[in-house]
Amino acid sequence: MFILGLQGSPRKNGNTDTLLAAFLEKAAAAGAAVHTVQAARAGVTPCKGCGYCETHGTCVIKDDPMSTELFGLLRQADMVVAASPVYFYGVSAQLKVLIDRCQTFWSRKYVYKLKDPLVATREGVLLSVAASRGRQLFDGIQLTAKYFFDAIDARFSHALTYRGVESKGAIRSQSRLAEDIEAIIEKSVRPMVARKKILFVSRQGGCRAPLAAAMAQQRYGDRIRTAFGGRQPAATLSVPMVQAMQKIGLDLGYRTPLAMDKAFYGISPDLVVTIGTTDTEPPMAGVETVNWPIPNPPGMEEAQMEGLRLDLGNHVDRLIQWIERPSP
Repeated sequence: MFILGLQGSPRKNGNTDTLLAAFLEKAAAAGAAVHTVQAARAGVTPCKGCGYCETHGTCVIKDDPMSTELFGLLRQADMVVAASPVYFYGVSAQLKVLIDRCQTFWSRKYVYKLKDPLVATREGVLLSVAASRGRQLFDGIQLTAKYFFDAIDARFSHALTYRGVESKGAIRSQSRLAEDIEAIIEKSVRPMVARKKILFVSRQGGCRAPLAAAMAQQRYGDRIRTAFGGRQPAATLSVPMVQAMQKIGLDLGYRTPLAMDKAFYGISPDLVVTIGTTDTEPPMAGVETVNWPIPNPPGMEEAQMEGLRLDLGNHVDRLIQWIERPSP
């Protein structure tokens, strides 16, 4: 399981930063891989409001960290934790810049009608602190979080909000803080961590492996977590494959092939599925491995992509026997 934390406060080691760090520390102790993005120092270029993503499905800004890194991290994440202080009843300007750039995901979802393979299981969590105590103090920030999480295909599952937190370190005096965090860890993080992990591997990890991983995730996502990689990873996914999947509503955008040891954030999978390889050496020592003898399609036309999808789909169907097998 991978949790992406978005730290929205411009203050280093302030209450918001401390709250997010406490949450991620507990999640890591439960077995999750975690990563924090400091929004104030991420270098994200503000949205231009140009409408390019609505007509092209991608952002017109190609060279800033949002396009080169953060879109991909948001797609990899099983849980996105947005943390922000309340500024004028809303999120911080620094976090809002990042959220606004997710208009690209909104366009892919609502204009292009694409679904991310993790849509059924990804969760969004809001963490927020405020110095004052108004009755509607968190209404604005909750609405922003609701529609942000919807755009990135995450279910808004939990919110931890704390009033009257002003002086540095005051969040630590909240008597229920540890209990509140543990409740989310128990309800959401531990079940995700407990899912069986399947790594799909092809030679370059650009076509067959990501396609199989996406279909298996979509089909069995409440029971497994998939990843894909290559023995010699390509720089990008196969464009014809991504386009073919878009025609059936499956979104593989903003993903790239990974080296096998990076695919699960350093955590060993429970099963490796090699696709089309004739290598006799198992890709990961000590991990159960099966091979699907499916070659790359002879061409990259739509008919060949559809044939590959059907062939892989038949193999994915049979994964249920392994999934239902009791763990040793």
